[in-house]
Amino acid sequence: MSFGRALGVLALFAACAPAPASPRVAGAPARVASPAPAAPAKTSRTRDACTYHVAVSTPSPLVVSVQARCEAAGVTGFAPADPAILGFVSREGAPDARPPFPATHPAPGLAELTYDVDLDGLARRADDIDTARRFGSSVLAPASSFLLAPDPPVDGLPVHVVFDTPGIETGLRVDAGGDYIIESHELAVATYTAFGVREARDIAVGAATVRLAVLDGKLDLPIDELARWVADAAGGVAAFFGRPPEARTLVVLGPVRGRHGVPFGKLLPESAPGVVILVGEHTRSAELHDDWVLVHELFHVGTPSYLGEGKWYDEGLATYFEPLIRLRLGWRTEADLWSEFARDMPRGLDAMTRRGLVQPETYSDVYWGGGLFCLLADVAVRRASGGARGLEDGVRAVFEAGGIASEVWSLARTTEITDQALGAPILAELELAHLERGSPVDLDGLLRALGVVRGKQGRVVLDDTAPLAGLRRVLAYGGAR
Repeated sequence: MSFGRALGVLALFAACAPAPASPRVAGAPARVASPAPAAPAKTSRTRDACTYHVAVSTPSPLVVSVQARCEAAGVTGFAPADPAILGFVSREGAPDARPPFPATHPAPGLAELTYDVDLDGLARRADDIDTARRFGSSVLAPASSFLLAPDPPVDGLPVHVVFDTPGIETGLRVDAGGDYIIESHELAVATYTAFGVREARDIAVGAATVRLAVLDGKLDLPIDELARWVADAAGGVAAFFGRPPEARTLVVLGPVRGRHGVPFGKLLPESAPGVVILVGEHTRSAELHDDWVLVHELFHVGTPSYLGEGKWYDEGLATYFEPLIRLRLGWRTEADLWSEFARDMPRGLDAMTRRGLVQPETYSDVYWGGGLFCLLADVAVRRASGGARGLEDGVRAVFEAGGIASEVWSLARTTEITDQALGAPILAELELAHLERGSPVDLDGLLRALGVVRGKQGRVVLDDTAPLAGLRRVLAYGGAR
């Protein structure tokens, strides 16, 4: 993947849990890319490579020891991929806060460095999954929190990572030789690694694997039940796309003391996807299946990322299709689905009708503005095709063209491929009407035509005599495949 693509996943893929009665409310961070910094000088030397050996030198407090070795001309040292770790890196037992750290050169073109990272101290200071967080005797961190990057930066330099201590699980891609691997320019946005994992197992999803890692901490539910929940969610997402989005996906469950439900989830996709889901200690089975975060994050694995644009569409797709996937899994009823849409789609009206989707002011503008856009697109496609095609066919076309979370696409490319699959400029016309400016949307009229009616005490009932009642069911369950 190119350096520009790696930049595109900086600070992406967050999804917080909502207030209990209001999914995806303001307060859930959007998948918004950070502005791209200036690209460093780079070279491409495919015959060169680095190997990092990672070991736990002391488990408590957790200190990680790394032996970095790069066979690449021009590498003179190593520098933090994430500046937040400065002050927690030491060499020969002494803290060093003056990067880049000079390498030794046993031979021409060979750079070596041995260093330690105090992940325990980093977790105490940061206490978040973006940098490091402790869960009982486990510590979770992105690889950027313990893997220094070759300096000066070298684009495309393969970095093989070998973990020499058991109990470590990572989302990094596995190469043909069985090593974990990431390219050097991806280290700043590298996926999660968990140290001191309580239990890990492989879950088969078609021809793919979900690697489930459960961190230390109390959970009332047995791990077998949590594993079934993850397996079913991953299977539902795979059924939507027609196959699993990635060959291997790490899913980490982090227990949260004293809580119910799923308070947070996040995806980091480089060099392969790692999803972290926080699970309350006292969560009940019904709460798992009533929550949206796991399916939302797994859905993101199969859609491209965007840099400086398209976040409303990125989050809108996941916001719209996640409840449909859970419906098709049997986790909720059609009435549940349309009750949620009737309650929450109006949150997107302000962006769609007044400001335009590219000028969000709230998280609802991103999530539900994008979700409402997707509903309108799906209705337009289904009506034009007599129910034979839907927006999901366009999403699958993008996926089959290589549009997955580790790849940064332009919105224009996504729109072109989607509309080609739909057989009409559905997205292009909706973008013209709602992207840069607002245009009227008769959401109430659409819901009534679909047979979504608010009855006594505000409860939604479904009217099967409504003119678009048949279309409503096709939207929910999918058309002819």
